[in-house]
Amino acid sequence: MTTFDVITVPNAISVVPQANTGLFNSPLIASAQTIDRGGQKWKMTLSFTNLQLDDRAELMGIIAGLRGRSNRLRVIVHDNPKRGLYGGTPQVDGASQTGSTINVKGCSNNITNWIRRGDYFSILVGSEHELKMCTADASSNGTGLITALSFEPRLRAAPANSAAIFVEDGVLGVPRGIFGLVSDGQGWTSKPGKASTLSDISLGILEDVFATQ
Repeated sequence: MTTFDVITVPNAISVVPQANTGLFNSPLIASAQTIDRGGQKWKMTLSFTNLQLDDRAELMGIIAGLRGRSNRLRVIVHDNPKRGLYGGTPQVDGASQTGSTINVKGCSNNITNWIRRGDYFSILVGSEHELKMCTADASSNGTGLITALSFEPRLRAAPANSAAIFVEDGVLGVPRGIFGLVSDGQGWTSKPGKASTLSDISLGILEDVFATQ
């Protein structure tokens, strides 16, 4: 399987945290019960308008190379609200962490709201990224630690101790995730012109939940 990096900035992006729940409606007492099956993942639509020259050619070549749903995209998140102050070189603090909280080290010391609710970040698990969104403001202490940083979706695999954490404007790079096309048969529409051909592209993509397992 080949993974292509998408660096072209879309004109618009639609994001859905795709949950995996079950719902049971009792026919006797008209009550409803829900169950969280896990496996929540990001679903996005990337829209590119009036692409030309290098941007157009690069993205067309990537789409052709995907071979439909066979290969993967490594996508930078461009709608990051970036409310946190950040600072330092954040890393996972301790091995074998799972669930929807994680301990972090290497942050700048004593930063109130080092990260804030709604900020994206990604965690390097193995050789790939798991894309997360912070669900509660978190501050670093006097030694640059954050205890139980909350996020969704839950970790799908335990990162190693000192695994890199990527935040907007961080020294390691911006958050990103691994995605595949939601369906085969996605392409582009072109408007040929003498000076430069313009193309519109809309890609429906779904996070690969097995990429880091």
